[in-house]
Amino acid sequence: MNNIERYKQYRQTQVELHTKILNEYVHEVDFKQAAYTLGILNNQNKVVIENEADYEALCDFNIYEKIRAGKNTLSLFAENYPSENQVENELIAAMLQSKASLYEVIHVDKIEGVLMLNDILGDLNKSVKIIDIGLSNSIISSALIYTRVLDLEGFSMTSGLGFVFFVNHKDYILNRSRKMIKKLKSGDTSVDNFITYFHLNRSDGLSTRFENIK
Repeated sequence: MNNIERYKQYRQTQVELHTKILNEYVHEVDFKQAAYTLGILNNQNKVVIENEADYEALCDFNIYEKIRAGKNTLSLFAENYPSENQVENELIAAMLQSKASLYEVIHVDKIEGVLMLNDILGDLNKSVKIIDIGLSNSIISSALIYTRVLDLEGFSMTSGLGFVFFVNHKDYILNRSRKMIKKLKSGDTSVDNFITYFHLNRSDGLSTRFENIK
């Protein structure tokens, strides 16, 4: 099995795990509390979703960010879930270790479905190679993307999260994000970054498409 075939298998399993986590561990009150933290719960106690990307981001926020008394929903799920196979074992381990960051896309291979990324917020000397067929066909080299990377044996992939910006807006995005983060006081840098780039995506983001495995 080559990496593309493995990627499709892992992506399908990831979608299934996400669905299980959301269905079994994220109740309406949790969903609304996450929306409140993200800043999209209005005065009528309604979650304000502008598009599909907002909903997908809110789901990612619920699963991965530590907004449940210092823990994330993923860790609560992992503590109680008996993995059914090795793919699930590997994925859950990678999901638990994953982090979101802002990357610059330095190369795109549409044929292989591969993107090379440089981490802007973390180690500037570290390049990350990810597989995402949908994203590789809808994004240009030198774009910026805020995403969550899962490192697996032989390849990496994203959680499905993605806020994309023009690279020529890099200085503006970085300067604006610093100012926005200073106003947030969650006590968790990852949560503050997510909230910041979520709202920057609403105001300055580009539409893109991640791989949708059926």
